[in-house]
Amino acid sequence: MDTTPLPDDRTPIDLPKTASHRARRIAREAEGIAKARASVAAGRVVDEAEVDAWIDSIGSDHELPTPYSGR
Repeated sequence: MDTTPLPDDRTPIDLPKTASHRARRIAREAEGIAKARASVAAGRVVDEAEVDAWIDSIGSDHELPTPYSGR
């Protein structure tokens, strides 16, 4: 495993130690991507402006509820 320090002294992420670990990680990531794409295709998305407004409201006196797609 490469343990070379990153430029800003962050701890390097734990990388898979064997080819089988890497293959399982890649399979999990591919499954997650496929699920996300299916959600988008089904219309389960939230408008960017709603998300931006929600983020901007966090910590204010008038926080907005978490936006959902409604589907």
